[in-house]
Amino acid sequence: MVKVEVFVEESVDTEDFGSTIFQMGKRTRGAMTASQVAAGRKNGFSVEIYGSKASVAWNQERPDELWMGKRDKANRIIIKDPALLYDTARPFADLPGGHSEGYDDTFKQVFRRFYASIGDPRAPLEYPQFTDGLRQMKILAAELESHQTRAWVDIPKS
Repeated sequence: MVKVEVFVEESVDTEDFGSTIFQMGKRTRGAMTASQVAAGRKNGFSVEIYGSKASVAWNQERPDELWMGKRDKANRIIIKDPALLYDTARPFADLPGGHSEGYDDTFKQVFRRFYASIGDPRAPLEYPQFTDGLRQMKILAAELESHQTRAWVDIPKS
């Protein structure tokens, strides 16, 4: 049996990759990349935070694991278990340890909090607000301006 692969080349005129470096305050620096061309990554999303004494990393493709590393101790992977979470974090985990929560659960948690705020206007607003979206649009506008001017651009706090 002969396997034949057929493909058609198409020109792509969208942004397939973006990278941003940023500063928050005087001491905190960061980098963010987004790619539609990372072969093998279906929808990879990861967050890594590095400090002078410790680091943490989380990967959406392994949502129940949190990697932690310290300079003076062995690295470890913490597995999500609501019984071990802080009281403030426990309401965000519905399933017991060993049962994976993931992408779909994000929407469940957001809508649960949204409906709770309708039922009780004094409930904390633990979901994105219009101002969060507006802030993100200001960040994106600053990124485009920075790209065009090849210079750092400050983003107003308001």
